[in-house]
Amino acid sequence: MASSITLKSTGKQIKGSVKIDGSKSISNRVLIMNALTSKDLLVEGLSVSDDTKRLRFYLNFAETCRRSMIPMVVNAENAGTVMRFLTAYLSVGEGSWLLSGCERMSQRPITELVEALRSLGAKISYAGQQGFPPLKVESKKIKGGEINIDPSRSSQFVSALMMIAPSFKYGLTIKLDKKPVSKPYISMTAELMKQFGIDVRLGKHQITIPSAKYKFDKFSVESDWSSASFWYEVTALNPGSGIRIPKLYEHSIQGDSALSDIFRNLGVETVFDDIGVRLLNTGNAVEDFEFNAVDCPDLVPVIMATCAAKAIKLKLSGISHLKYKESDRLLAMDEELSKIGCSIKREGSSFVLSPKIDVRSVSFNSHKDHRIAMCLAPLVSLFDQIDIGNPEVVEKSYPGYWSDMQEMKVFTIS
Repeated sequence: MASSITLKSTGKQIKGSVKIDGSKSISNRVLIMNALTSKDLLVEGLSVSDDTKRLRFYLNFAETCRRSMIPMVVNAENAGTVMRFLTAYLSVGEGSWLLSGCERMSQRPITELVEALRSLGAKISYAGQQGFPPLKVESKKIKGGEINIDPSRSSQFVSALMMIAPSFKYGLTIKLDKKPVSKPYISMTAELMKQFGIDVRLGKHQITIPSAKYKFDKFSVESDWSSASFWYEVTALNPGSGIRIPKLYEHSIQGDSALSDIFRNLGVETVFDDIGVRLLNTGNAVEDFEFNAVDCPDLVPVIMATCAAKAIKLKLSGISHLKYKESDRLLAMDEELSKIGCSIKREGSSFVLSPKIDVRSVSFNSHKDHRIAMCLAPLVSLFDQIDIGNPEVVEKSYPGYWSDMQEMKVFTIS
């Protein structure tokens, strides 16, 4: 794909049905849990995202190379789940590994997970800057026990430990020193483990997991609520629009299913039925909106873009951990939305977005972040045209994004 693409609005109401791939978060957890057994799991709807393909490749790679006499290199690129989940997974069993990634990955902290694994007896050292990838990991037999961890920068540290815990002789008790961010992702991990036969006890400050074996048969992955967020944005920005998305469920284990409540404030009604959801533009949006992102950080860019486009004043809190994502997302969105006249100012521990659109065309930088690119593209509805840099970044989570948007006539690409 070109280094940048030009989008032009069709000026039409957006109506039709779009099929979204399986949840990346669910898929990646299921792959790790299945890898801890000797039985292949029949999975329907596994994510086709680059992150999931990468994790699947390296899990097969690990199975083949565990007895290698030299350290084997695992390149996570900028996939946080791949780096964090494999750090835990490869700590157990046999093998010697160098876990690396792109330049941005070397800036994403991993201290809490490394220290927790070390306290259990894992042999891990830093191959670069202390506290960050790349990592040297030598697999060992870990018996389990009890650990403390600070989950305030990433819930993935906790999920990574939870998933390997049943393989420990004495199981594992995880004590949470602080309030976790993205707590619904920890709940997702626990629910999936329960579905696969593990008696997870999830408390407010402690998680207890016994020694046990995962039990697999077959599994169907829900469509990805995080990817659906961009269709909520499209619906909100185009009056008269109505979009159907199959396999999105009201009682989902995905935390980003909170979209149905969030976007009610931004002018979108969610209608659930046996097939999935219908998104309807109601034309009724609030003038001011407050959002605490501590549980749903991945939704921040799309909410910011939607509020900017609909002239809704937005107050954001619970976003201190956004700087550890694929980009520093608050900084990235501030930079991009300032190009169209919006401003973001700090008020205590919160940030306030004041919307004001005063241009007709604009060139956006994706900051090599899939969610930044995907949330900015629907803004074409307000402009003559927009340019998006590094459009290939969507491969990370939603490879069909550009083709789906064109097929639904949200915009044309030149």
